Amino acid sequence: MHPLFKSNLKFVLGCTIMALMCGMAVFAAISPDLSISTTCNLAQANISPLTDQRHPLGTDGLGRDLAAMLASGAQGSLSVGIFAAVGATIFGNLWGAIAAITGGYAEKIAMRIVDALLSIPSIVLLLFASSFIATPEATRTLPAALTAWLGVTPYSDGLLPYCIVITTIASTTWLESARISRARVLGIMQDEYYQAAIAMGAGNLQILSRHLLPALRGMWVIEATLLTADALIMESGLSFLGLGLGATTPSWGSMLQVAQTSLLYGNIWAAILPGLAIALTALAVYMLGRSYLSLIEQ
Repeated sequence: MHPLFKSNLKFVLGCTIMALMCGMAVFAAISPDLSISTTCNLAQANISPLTDQRHPLGTDGLGRDLAAMLASGAQGSLSVGIFAAVGATIFGNLWGAIAAITGGYAEKIAMRIVDALLSIPSIVLLLFASSFIATPEATRTLPAALTAWLGVTPYSDGLLPYCIVITTIASTTWLESARISRARVLGIMQDEYYQAAIAMGAGNLQILSRHLLPALRGMWVIEATLLTADALIMESGLSFLGLGLGATTPSWGSMLQVAQTSLLYGNIWAAILPGLAIALTALAVYMLGRSYLSLIEQ
């Protein structure tokens, strides 16, 4: 048995929760009848849990089955959280590493840009980026080949909402990764193997690909897991404010937005269930990251 499973309860619990959430997302992707359960039916609005065999978890204010909506929402929320975290981790680490090995005025300018963006509250930066990227003027400038690849038609936005939200979140979460990466690379540059590579005439690109990026690999995993939790919460916040994936793409955040009207009719479960899914997933990702950090520190 792997030592993580044998001695780390956090890792086991985190894996169990994430397996459950990913299983819900996979079920939503392969189930042909799920779209029927997520269709609005006001005649069945605000059904309480365990009172109807057809809707074991009840329905929301639009008459949509909450169990089906949780599964469909897992698709949108998890995909955005994971891809945004991976993108932010890769871009931030490359930015910091390149700035460190370049040095001089280029490094100062690069890091001052990071410091300037970090001085802006993250929610303000997130809303600004979302409102800028999601404008019709910005989307109309996309190449025709790209819009065709994303499946954008006059009747459907295809994958465009996913790309907009992922780009928005990644553009505001890479900053910490850049600073951490730069500090780590500056430490590596003092090591003997780095000095030996310089003495042998290795260029910056060769040093970056063969020495620096492999040395940062463990840190990448930890940052990606922690950023996944942040990205998941950010996506939920954007969807709650109406700036997320849109009404045609379910997510846990959009479920919370709809739950506002359900609360007026006493249906608290329409808000509790998606909120619980967000909290448990963020907690599971955090536990996985902490478990991996404890493993590499041993």
